[in-house]
Amino acid sequence: MASIVEELIDVLEETTGCYENLLTMASNKTDVIIKGDMPSLQSLTEEEQSVAGRLLRLEKKRQAVVADICLVTNKNAETMTVSNLIGILPKDMPEHQRLEVVATALVEIVNKVKEVNDVNQQLLQESLEFVNFTINAIQSSSVQSTGNSYEKKGQRSECDNNQNFFDAKQ
Repeated sequence: MASIVEELIDVLEETTGCYENLLTMASNKTDVIIKGDMPSLQSLTEEEQSVAGRLLRLEKKRQAVVADICLVTNKNAETMTVSNLIGILPKDMPEHQRLEVVATALVEIVNKVKEVNDVNQQLLQESLEFVNFTINAIQSSSVQSTGNSYEKKGQRSECDNNQNFFDAKQ
């Protein structure tokens, strides 16, 4: 059983490393969003997708390892958690301590990534609201200015108030 638990620890350590990479990328993304550097934002997003694919593969591997552990311990794989596994393992077993440390580190890094991603989401939302406000202001001023045109003899000209500032392709 020790080798299976060792394999789980390895998977969790790799997963923690991936989340550390995501944290670095998310922090960089904050700077890129603030600067408005869209090419860099796209590049970071592509890198994040690559790491997310790696995390998906690690999660499948983790599930397989947990299923193997559950076979050995005769426990239900659907309800098995790392905390449950830590409780099952003898405290004098070296893997017990390592599993606790890795599990704690993984939870901490995931929470940090979530916090930074929440900030990034808020920044993107504010940027989008600003862009929408600017577009509405431009359209509004365009419509107002077209309705105040005069012809040569002091007569108001009829302007097309339905004129759009931006052309939209359908």
